[in-house]
Amino acid sequence: MAASTWWYGIVPFPVVVLTTVITRVAFRAFVAATHPSTDAPLGAGVAWFVLQTLSFWMGILVAVVVLGCLLADCRALSGNEAWSPSSWWGVAGVVHLGGAVFPKLLLLSVPALAAYLYRRHVRLGRP
Repeated sequence: MAASTWWYGIVPFPVVVLTTVITRVAFRAFVAATHPSTDAPLGAGVAWFVLQTLSFWMGILVAVVVLGCLLADCRALSGNEAWSPSSWWGVAGVVHLGGAVFPKLLLLSVPALAAYLYRRHVRLGRP
């Protein structure tokens, strides 16, 4: 059986945590910049809004890629003698996608995805 390379798409899962933090910081800065008592230039509010929007959608995109690659990796490894991961691992990917919108879910998905990659490495002897 040929080795699956889908795991490369799972590796960037921490990027969603970074984009979530950037989104929250940019949102708070946007609110502060658009507050009537602030002397911030008009462009500052627009810049913070653009940063918030881009980081949010980038997090969604990365989470979708992680979910797709996780499901594809599980499918590619099904029937493997060394390790045949359960399709239940896909739940971690779905929760991770939800974590891009509801950040508290990242407390569940990040350790789960790290455990998947670690277990995959230990069982298959390669990443």
